[in-house]
Amino acid sequence: MNKYLLLIIFTVSIFGQETLNRSEKITVKRKLGTVGVYSDLDFRTTDKRGLYYRHLEGGITIPIGKTWSTSLQYRSIYTNNGSLWKIEKRPKALIQKRFNSNNIKWAVRSLQEYRIRKGKDDALRNRVRVMAKSNTNWNGLTPFMGNEFFYDMEKNEYNKNWFVIGFDLSKKNNIAPSVYYKHISDNVDGEWVYTYTMVFKFTI
Repeated sequence: MNKYLLLIIFTVSIFGQETLNRSEKITVKRKLGTVGVYSDLDFRTTDKRGLYYRHLEGGITIPIGKTWSTSLQYRSIYTNNGSLWKIEKRPKALIQKRFNSNNIKWAVRSLQEYRIRKGKDDALRNRVRVMAKSNTNWNGLTPFMGNEFFYDMEKNEYNKNWFVIGFDLSKKNNIAPSVYYKHISDNVDGEWVYTYTMVFKFTI
């Protein structure tokens, strides 16, 4: 079966059970010697709010030995609240460990981000992500899944979670597409609220 037909079936099955929440991401990666340089654009839309979120991020990744790396990043976020776009700035730093088993590539990272928000107190947050990706592809598709835990350092609580599952597609014309389903859990006033979105990502 054609890999793009499989992708359509996967996408339609997700959209069939939830509203058309979606995110379009473009990531550009380059190497300067052993240092990785990247930029990232993200646009997020829901059926109720329309285009409500966009961000621009840049950063560098520095390898530490064969399996460890560290990264310094900076993100500018614009969120639509009615008729106004609010800005949030996030300097970030992370450390990551990669390792392989027979069938799976694993990556575990810890990210610290400082949230500079207009009209709100600044906040520090820790994000821990575990990702697993197949070492082999299935008819041109490489499946992956992962989970990210968000811990608010100011409130001293775990209050957000992302679970993702999807596929990387084979690179074509130097563009590597990915599509995945993101299950979002937010702790709001002591109650967990759940939403979903489809993410379409293109890495250049």
